[in-house]
Amino acid sequence: KPWTAHERVVRLLLVRSIHMQSLRRRAVSWATCLPAVVFILRKESALFTPSWRRLPRQCFKHTMRVLPSELSPVHREFPRAIAKSAHIDEKAVETACAALRKSVLEGNTYQFEALSVVLRSMMPPNSGANQVRGPPQEATLEKANLVWSEQDYMSGPQENLRQLQGYEAEYAYRVANSKEGFRDPKVLEGALDLAVAYLKNYAVDKADAMYAATETYCMERGLPWDVKWLQDCATLRCKQARQPEAAVLLEEVAKRTPPHPATLVNLGTVYNMMREHEKAQEYFEAAMEVAGHDEPQKDDLWNMGIAKKNLKQYDEALPMLLKALEGWKQDEPHDDVTIAKLHDTVGSCYDLMGRAEEAVEQFSQARMLFGRSIGAESPLYGSACEGLTKALMHAGRYEEAFDRLEETFLNNADKDAIHPTPLFELLGYALEDIVGPGHLPAETLGRLEGPIEIAVKNMIHRGLDQDGNAGVVFERMAQLLLRCGMAQGDDYQQQVAARRRQFARYLLERAGPLIDATTRSGEADLTHISAIVNMELQILDAQDALYRKVLGSSVGAQQVLP
Repeated sequence: KPWTAHERVVRLLLVRSIHMQSLRRRAVSWATCLPAVVFILRKESALFTPSWRRLPRQCFKHTMRVLPSELSPVHREFPRAIAKSAHIDEKAVETACAALRKSVLEGNTYQFEALSVVLRSMMPPNSGANQVRGPPQEATLEKANLVWSEQDYMSGPQENLRQLQGYEAEYAYRVANSKEGFRDPKVLEGALDLAVAYLKNYAVDKADAMYAATETYCMERGLPWDVKWLQDCATLRCKQARQPEAAVLLEEVAKRTPPHPATLVNLGTVYNMMREHEKAQEYFEAAMEVAGHDEPQKDDLWNMGIAKKNLKQYDEALPMLLKALEGWKQDEPHDDVTIAKLHDTVGSCYDLMGRAEEAVEQFSQARMLFGRSIGAESPLYGSACEGLTKALMHAGRYEEAFDRLEETFLNNADKDAIHPTPLFELLGYALEDIVGPGHLPAETLGRLEGPIEIAVKNMIHRGLDQDGNAGVVFERMAQLLLRCGMAQGDDYQQQVAARRRQFARYLLERAGPLIDATTRSGEADLTHISAIVNMELQILDAQDALYRKVLGSSVGAQQVLP
């Protein structure tokens, strides 16, 4: 007998070698067998998870006394105990702390990093033996105390920022009044609370730093601290476009806990994002069964509708999505963000069905709701703008499409979780699907010069400028700048074009070695792009020569980022 979708998922969550029966037949006995199941889950976690998780952090707890035992007389020939803080310059510490304060207020990350290292190095030297402490104070994670993450953050970008910075200040006071740092359960609880607030505001870098700092402490405490860390960090990885890592974290949650609808939905969402749509659909169906929903609720309709849309079952998907949208408008009419997400999903379905004008209407609604509630810097706003760009293209409304594409590109260029692939695709829309078919002047492409510069600097800052992906994106950026950088027009137009060609040359000279290295490594054959780079450099040489001839003077092209 073939496995049902639900049974396949539950089987995945338990030990692979156990032949499971129907979850419904075992529902009555579930409570009695829970301790054994938890034991099996722990066992499997030790066998199949990465090495850093093979031993639960609880295993590293100890009951060693903090004070060292007395040493024998053999160690007393020469003095050992010295006042290790006796010669620390207190004034220097105060000066560095004042400068650290200034760097925080001014947002000077370079100075902050240097001062943090200096202050840490000034602390009295200590051996590892003296750093070991007893087990952390026992404490539970109380949902009622997680207030910062429960806010909806739909009051507009300025108010959302003010609210978030207020919580940061509140947390700073909490940490300052503690002596144990993240070992203090209140401090650790606040860190997890604030990290989710960061996620809701798409402050991805801040959330990443918080999860990196708290991982050890949450794993050390065990349930429920470890599961919350894994669950929330998986959300972060999704927002960073690192879905495979998110899937690993969520699978770990599933191993450490009994089947739960939220875990199954999250796994389905991640596999949808990874384009494993049939697997995602199985998880969504299992979530419905575990939740005991005989009829799909609005959340179920949304999830299943997305899966069917991605499986190109549009006639089944659209009614589900429209019903979910109406349900949300009726039950929670003030939830702008969720309603906007549903408009975005419905718009995507309409666009894939070839109903471009209806898609434009849906994406426009999503853009408006996101804009007024969370602002134009949110990636959700950028997603709605991208969908609207494509729908307008398909509707033949090219000038409007380029306006929205410009918004989308800047949104992607400036965000914490910048990624080369969306940039490459958006540049392709501009070059191939809008300007040419829409008969727009090439100068229109020049509106992307500023956003391209922002994107390049953001990629450099995050170390995303060192591989073949960066090389391919840099080439396409240069191609766009070259298209709108021809040596023609009046003096001002010539100067603007020369600046764009200078930027294009910089990008091509960065791209060439990266593309060649990718081809040599066997990772991908990019010889055709190398040929395009060489051709574009020749065109730049010819255009610069023409410009120098027009000016009657030599114009040196400095290979520097503007």
